[in-house]
Amino acid sequence: QVHVCWAEDAEEAKRTAYEWWPNTALPGNLFVELESPKHFEAVTELISQDDVAGSIPTGPDPEPYIEAIREYAEAGYDHVYLHQIGPDQQRFLEFAEREILPALS
Repeated sequence: QVHVCWAEDAEEAKRTAYEWWPNTALPGNLFVELESPKHFEAVTELISQDDVAGSIPTGPDPEPYIEAIREYAEAGYDHVYLHQIGPDQQRFLEFAEREILPALS
């Protein structure tokens, strides 16, 4: 599973990923060790938008997405699930169809 956050603007993608899925930047297995939502909220306050964007492909450039998928393919995976963070699912699918899939064919 590859967490991603596509948006037409890189800064918008960073904001969206941070707002909807900050746990992607938590170290190790911390996200499964927290006891309650209150603890989760407290620890994610220590994470910045840049931390989140640095841990997943974000923005309009297809290359980081393609690179992340290729890493899984090189490790032997034959299926990769892309988890688009945020509400803009349809436009991400259009981007993936137009920009990502042709590069992987």
